[in-house]
Amino acid sequence: MLVKDRFPIEVIEVCQLLTNYGFQAFIVGGSIRDTILEGLDPQDWDIATDAKPPEVIKVFEKKFRIIPTGIKHGTVTVLYNNLSIEITTFRVEKDYIDGRRPSDIHFVDNLVEDLSRRDLTINAIAYDPISNLLSDPFDGINDIKNKVIRMVGDPHERLQEDGLRLIRIFRFVAQLGFNIDCKTLAAVPYHFDIFSKVAKERIHTEFQKLMQGTFFQKAILLLEESGLLYQLVLEFNDKEFSKKLSGIDLNRIELTLCIISELPKDSSLRLRFASLFHQVTAIPTRSMKVFPPFKEPYIQELLKRMKFSNKQITDISHILKIHLFRLPYSIEEKEELKDYSIRKFQYDVRFEYLTDYLMFYAAKEQALRNEKELTDELRKDILQRAKIQPAIELKDLAVDGEDIIQYFQLNKKYASQREFIGLCLQIIREQVEVNPQINHKRGIFTIFENLNRIVSQCTTHITRRVRVISTDHIRRLYRAGSPEYLPWENNHTYLLAKWLVLCLLRKDSVSIVIFDGTNFNTPSHPTHRESLGNRFKKYHPLFIHANATETEVKLNMQSRNHEEPSIKKSDADLTIFRRYQELIQRYPRALLTPNECKLIQISTRQPEFPTLVHEIVKKIHQNKHRFVVMSGNVLSGKTYAAYTIQKYLEENNVLEYD
Repeated sequence: MLVKDRFPIEVIEVCQLLTNYGFQAFIVGGSIRDTILEGLDPQDWDIATDAKPPEVIKVFEKKFRIIPTGIKHGTVTVLYNNLSIEITTFRVEKDYIDGRRPSDIHFVDNLVEDLSRRDLTINAIAYDPISNLLSDPFDGINDIKNKVIRMVGDPHERLQEDGLRLIRIFRFVAQLGFNIDCKTLAAVPYHFDIFSKVAKERIHTEFQKLMQGTFFQKAILLLEESGLLYQLVLEFNDKEFSKKLSGIDLNRIELTLCIISELPKDSSLRLRFASLFHQVTAIPTRSMKVFPPFKEPYIQELLKRMKFSNKQITDISHILKIHLFRLPYSIEEKEELKDYSIRKFQYDVRFEYLTDYLMFYAAKEQALRNEKELTDELRKDILQRAKIQPAIELKDLAVDGEDIIQYFQLNKKYASQREFIGLCLQIIREQVEVNPQINHKRGIFTIFENLNRIVSQCTTHITRRVRVISTDHIRRLYRAGSPEYLPWENNHTYLLAKWLVLCLLRKDSVSIVIFDGTNFNTPSHPTHRESLGNRFKKYHPLFIHANATETEVKLNMQSRNHEEPSIKKSDADLTIFRRYQELIQRYPRALLTPNECKLIQISTRQPEFPTLVHEIVKKIHQNKHRFVVMSGNVLSGKTYAAYTIQKYLEENNVLEYD
C-alpha cells in the first residue's frame, strides 16, 4: 500500500488544501507508477480533482503562484517551492478529429470516468494521500508487478483517439523494460493512419525518450516487429533494406538490429541513433557493400525532416562519417608508431567521439561474428594514448598562412597561389603529426625548402604545351635520395600533383596535361577517377589504362634496373603486380569511369601500341581532351605510355606556346 510519506510534502499540502475546501484530490499518472516501482524518481506531479479550474485558482491564488497552462482543458499549474504541480479537473474526452486532441471535453465528478480516458493501465492508478485511498479500476498495479504494458479498455479505441500513443507504448518499454500485452501490440499496425497525423515534433520528443531508455534495444526490436519502425524511418521501406547482404545472410534491417543489440548499456544517445541510421545511405549509393559509403547531405536531410537539432545532426553525421575508419593500430604494432598513429587518427575521429567510435566498432564485430580485433587491451591502450597524444591542428603549428606568403612571395589575388597556401598548411600539419619535434620555425622552413624544390623542378619547361605530371617524380623529390618511404608521402604526392595539374591547365586555353598517377594502382581508383572527372570536367578528361601480362612485366622490370633502390624495392615487385591483377578481376567496378568520360586500354609491349597511340593523339585533338589520366600498375608501362603520348602530341605541331 502507498503511504503519504513517500511523496513530497508540497504535493501532500496541495492535496490537503483541496480537501479542506471540500474537493477530492488524487495523485495520478506516472508519479504513482514510479512510486510503486520503487527505485525510480518521479519527475512529474499530477493531481486529479473534481474542482473546476476557477475553483482551483480560487483555492491557491493567494498562497501560490498560478499558471493557467491548459485551462480550457481543465489544467492549472501550481508552483510551490521547486515543484511544478499540475492540477486537472476530472474529465472525459470525445471526438478525436485530428488523431491527437479531443474536440469535446466534459468535466465530470467521477474519478473512474477520468481514469478510463487514460492510455495505459499502469498510468491509470490514483492515490488519495489524505484518506490513504488507492483507486486501481483497470488492474494497473498487477500489470506493474507482471511488467506488462496494456491499454485501458479496447486498445483499438485508445490508439484511434491519439496517434502519439503508438510510440508512447514503446517508449515505456525502453524506460521500464516491460513486455507489451499481445492485444495491444497486435492493434498497433491498424492505426498507422492516425500516427501519420501527429506533428513530427511530438513524435521526435517521444523517439528521443525511447532511445534514451535503459531498455532501448528491446523497444527497437518491438518497433520493428510491429511495423511502426518503418513509419518512423520511411527510408527503411526501400527495397535495399530487404536484400540479403553477401556473405552474412542478413538484410540491412537485420544487420542494423544486430548491431543495436550489441551496443553497451552506457552508449550515448548520438551513437544509438547513428547505429540505427548507418545503413540508410545504401539508398542513394545503391552500394552492394555491407557498410555503404556515407552520403552526408542525404543523412542530414533525413535528420532535419525528423526534427533533430543541429547539434544532434552534427554529432550523428560525424559518427557515421568515422565508423568505417580502421583502428589506429593493432596491439602488435611497433611501439614507436603507436603515438603517431593515434595523433593521425584523432585528427579525423576527434577525441570527444572516440568512445562512440570504439563502441560502434566492437558492436559491428560482434554482430558480424568477426574475429575480434578490438580487444579490451587494445581499447584501453587506444583511450590511454589518446589522452596524452592529441591531434595536431592547424592552430598548433609554429607557422601560419602569412609565413607561407612571405617565404614563397605569393600573391593571394591568384587562385592557384591561395590554393598553394592551404596545401602547404596541410602538408606541414601532417609532417608535424608524424614528428611533433619539428614544430618550430627552423624545422618547418626545411619543409618549405623541400616544397620549393619540388614545385620548381615540376614546373621546369613550363612553356611546353604538353606536360607530364608524374607522382613517381614527385615521390622521388620527396624522398631526396632516401630509400625509405615517408609516412606522408603518398597523400602529399597526389595532392601536389593535382595542384600542379590545375596550375598548368589554367596557364592557357590549349595546353594539355598528362597525369601519370601511381595512386591508381588498386581497385580504389574508380573513386580517384570519379573525383578527377568531376574536378577537371571542363578540361574533358580522357582516361587511359595500361595493361600488361606477367611476361611483359618481367621485361619492364629489367628495363628499370637503373632506378634507385627505393623505387625498385617499394614498387617493382611481381607480388604487387599479381595482387593487383587479382583485385582487378575480382572487382568488376575497377575500370569504371565517370559519366561522359572514356577509358582506353593499351599495352606498351604489343605490336599495335604505336598505332593505338596515334589513334589516342587523334582523339585528343578531335575531342579537345586537355587532361589525360594514366592508370595501371607501376610495372605495366604506363609511364612509358604517358611520355610516348606526349612525344606524339608534340610532333603533331603542338610544341611551343604562341
